[in-house]
Amino acid sequence: MKNIYSIVLEKYKDNTEFEKIDEHIFKKRSNDSYRIALTCELEEGENAQYPLEDLLDKYFVNCTDYFELKQTKGIWTLSLELEGSLDIADEDYANILAVSNIIGKRVYNEENDGLIVLIIE
Repeated sequence: MKNIYSIVLEKYKDNTEFEKIDEHIFKKRSNDSYRIALTCELEEGENAQYPLEDLLDKYFVNCTDYFELKQTKGIWTLSLELEGSLDIADEDYANILAVSNIIGKRVYNEENDGLIVLIIE
């Protein structure tokens, strides 16, 4: 995954439903869940499952109802919304904040001594 950046989903513009926390993070008012929406390009050999699944595990986040995979001019783009999965608001916020640190970075899986390791550069 590369060229990772945040996006503002249309639903975030509803101030009665979502509160803007910072440039990338929104809080759903009805259940105090923190969310971030991202778009990235998939690299050769990647699919919509990996390395995404490893990111979800690393940061204890889930994909929500927004998930889009499309191909344009031979480039696969993945757009998705992530939210905290721990049901503890402070910890969910910390995890979503940590996810925001991958913006602008490259994320991929690499084999190391027979194990698949998540690399964030």
